[in-house]
Amino acid sequence: MEIKLLAFDSFGVRSMSTFIQTDDVLLHIDPSASLAPSRYGLPPHRKEVERLLECGKVIEDFARESEVIVITHYHYDHHDPGYLIPLDIYKGKVVYVKNPEEKINRSQMIRARYFLNLIKPIAKEVKIAEGSELRVGKTAIKISDPVPHGVNDRLGYVVEVSVSDGSTKVVYTSDVEGPPLEEQVRFILVEKPDTLIIDGPMTYMLGFRYSRKALQASIENLKKVIEVGVKKIVIDHHFLRDVSYRDRIVELYQYAKERNSEIITAAEFMNRPIEMLEALRNKLYQEKPEEMKIPENLRSLLEE
Repeated sequence: MEIKLLAFDSFGVRSMSTFIQTDDVLLHIDPSASLAPSRYGLPPHRKEVERLLECGKVIEDFARESEVIVITHYHYDHHDPGYLIPLDIYKGKVVYVKNPEEKINRSQMIRARYFLNLIKPIAKEVKIAEGSELRVGKTAIKISDPVPHGVNDRLGYVVEVSVSDGSTKVVYTSDVEGPPLEEQVRFILVEKPDTLIIDGPMTYMLGFRYSRKALQASIENLKKVIEVGVKKIVIDHHFLRDVSYRDRIVELYQYAKERNSEIITAAEFMNRPIEMLEALRNKLYQEKPEEMKIPENLRSLLEE
């Protein structure tokens, strides 16, 4: 199995776009990326917009090679109705999508209907993701039941994805923001992957939209993950919007080290430098105050 992390917050964009290749199938999960429309009261810096365009091209190239695409939910950093990534990436593909009618909030329901109307005429097949299983040769793809996007269901629900080629297994959680909830960690504990790609705690909003109780619950749940034998935890996305992310989970890093498990960012997994552009947006403007006019086709993508 080969895992390629294509665009993540540690690369400088909002995304968890992941490509997985086995001997049997080419799978792309969440082929999209976006930027925060505002951080520190500032719009995206020129460097962020340029990085978004770079990552978009990478995502597009890998999506075109894929055979199966999974959309875990309908936020723009996980699905794109053609703003950054051309819709023809779905042409002839089998696409598994978060159920657009059940366990979904109103905003995502509206986006889902619009998106599905665009891709259904060109995709080979569009299937409901929740609870699905697909076997191609020795490769097994399992998709979880819906779990809350974060500490509650205000932002809707997401699905998690497990991929096994018979000798190696990876689980991709999508936006669990931690995971602070037992129902979010359950799928991981059942699947017992070798590698976990997880959306970490939303600590850049600690004390505002994310409580210290949720942070501690996330740490305890990740300890359980380590206890069942997960050896590599790639923790990123919301977590890498906090410049102090390492300090937030010191006890977890130590717990993992004592048990021969590794906790790294997506950038480190891909052997590239960590570039937390959103978290450092204020410094980018201090060093070089270069706002870049957002291309018209990307304006909607930046809507939260």
